[in-house]
Amino acid sequence: MEEKDRHYPAAVLEAVDAGRKIDAIKLLREESGLGLKEAKQEIDQLAIIRRPQSRAMPEQGGAGAIVTILLVGAGLFAVYWFVFAN
Repeated sequence: MEEKDRHYPAAVLEAVDAGRKIDAIKLLREESGLGLKEAKQEIDQLAIIRRPQSRAMPEQGGAGAIVTILLVGAGLFAVYWFVFAN
């Protein structure tokens, strides 16, 4: 069942949003009478739907990754220079 087809209790939504899937499954089973397998499938799907956008689409690299690599490289070079130049 999709989220739009089902009304989830607020406690279930709060548990999913907080990342407490086991608690959410227990609450859903108590409220709906679903079996363990069905409740787990519902919560897993709900967690995907309600995942914050920033976590749903991880950064794909790009300029940020290049800058990080350059900074780490510069830091390693500075340490090398400090240790072996003296």
